Amino acid sequence: MYHEGELWQEFDKSGEPLMNGGRLPSLGNPKVGESVYSSVAIVWLFRKTESGIEVLFQKRSEKVDRFPGTWDIAAGGHINYGESVIDAAIREAREEIGAEIDKTMLSLAVVTPSLFANNILREFICDYTGHPDNFHFDDEEVSEVKWVPLEEFDDFIIKNAKGHVVDHHADSRQNKNTAAHCQND
Repeated sequence: MYHEGELWQEFDKSGEPLMNGGRLPSLGNPKVGESVYSSVAIVWLFRKTESGIEVLFQKRSEKVDRFPGTWDIAAGGHINYGESVIDAAIREAREEIGAEIDKTMLSLAVVTPSLFANNILREFICDYTGHPDNFHFDDEEVSEVKWVPLEEFDDFIIKNAKGHVVDHHADSRQNKNTAAHCQND
């Protein structure tokens, strides 16, 4: 969901921020062929349990415009004008699922171009082991969350993501497997 007065940070092809006043969300992501890019900060939360590693997914609310009712990564969204990538990741986790994280909990896992627009995806992993499951959904973007065992990760995406995360996940796995990062931490 977009908030009143929100502007997205635009970037050049190399990923450097452009201080040009930002982009209105109503314009959408820059189209392939435009000279500017937008960027998304994505946070994958995982935790270590006695039975293994689990990855958090959120179910998008039926009220959102894009991919309603679809299971998705824990949190993510566009970087706002003048905001750092880290601050965007922290903000999105707080806004979407009520997770209180800080920059020391985040590790950059992969940076990939979007397959669908001039958009740079910056994916972080966050070890949420030992933190309480007091998730809440104040902005109505999310309806529920679910911890998925790592060994069920791929099957869960294929069965539940309705194509939304599937292509993105496949693209990420070509660079570095996000799930493997969880195992190696």
